[in-house]
Amino acid sequence: MRSKSILISGADGYIGQHLVKYLRKHHYNVMTATRGREGDLRMDFSEPSEVAALISSGIDTMIHMVSPNEALYKTDPYRALSENAAGIHAALDFCKNNNINNFIYFSSFHVFGKQAGRLTEDTPVTPCNDYGLAHYNAEQTVQMFDRTNQVNAWIIRPSNLFGVPVNLNTFKRWNLIPFLFCREAVFSNTITLMTPGNQLRNFVGVSDVCKKVLWILEQGPKERIFHAYGNETMSVLQFALLVQKVALEIFRIPVQIIRPEGYDQFADFEFTSVNNHSSLEPSDELETFVVELIKALLIGNERID
Repeated sequence: MRSKSILISGADGYIGQHLVKYLRKHHYNVMTATRGREGDLRMDFSEPSEVAALISSGIDTMIHMVSPNEALYKTDPYRALSENAAGIHAALDFCKNNNINNFIYFSSFHVFGKQAGRLTEDTPVTPCNDYGLAHYNAEQTVQMFDRTNQVNAWIIRPSNLFGVPVNLNTFKRWNLIPFLFCREAVFSNTITLMTPGNQLRNFVGVSDVCKKVLWILEQGPKERIFHAYGNETMSVLQFALLVQKVALEIFRIPVQIIRPEGYDQFADFEFTSVNNHSSLEPSDELETFVVELIKALLIGNERID
């Protein structure tokens, strides 16, 4: 019996690199698709017709994690919206044209906007910006292909991801809070908040997300939407304080937190799931990640004892 063949689009991205390693470790045959020439397939989703027309055989499942990043929705929103909508349709057409039966789409918890309360897969989505709207529209396209039996499709909505990048030198998402605060602590001995920092974040470890993907691949569940959430929900300020504590107590690095005075309003929420399976309970710890990332940054900067 041959091992299942998985195609990962966006395989050179943060989650993609982790997922490639994780699935290969679990004996899957993993093919990579990237915008450049380094992948097994070249998929440039700014050219959707070319993606849809690609020919490739023997693929059982496509995992799609390509989306314009948040910055493009601010600098060129029309391009970002059209590229995302056409890109997800092209990915699904590629599956249909190549007899790929299964599809997993990485969406985002941003589809919920600023909702408060308990947020599960059953909660109606209310995006409040173009980034969340684009993911919601993509989800609708995925569900249409699933509903019309063109492909078996699942949606994963991760919250704020953490986990040491596979390659620090090529990592491009240093603007995200879990990585930014650790990097600032090491290189400037400060952490700068743009707001008072009362807004809440749920943090999920990348290995917990990979574990959820593996479970979907192996179980093929009837549920179609899964939240990838972590055990820890805290404010931006609380996370900054955690980084400050780890830096001082473990690495003897004093870190100053700089933030404006005041109190910003925030939604008090619980990002969780109704699809409770014992094997899917999150286990990654945020403090362990902070220790590991600061250590990796110090080694790279030759500042560790």
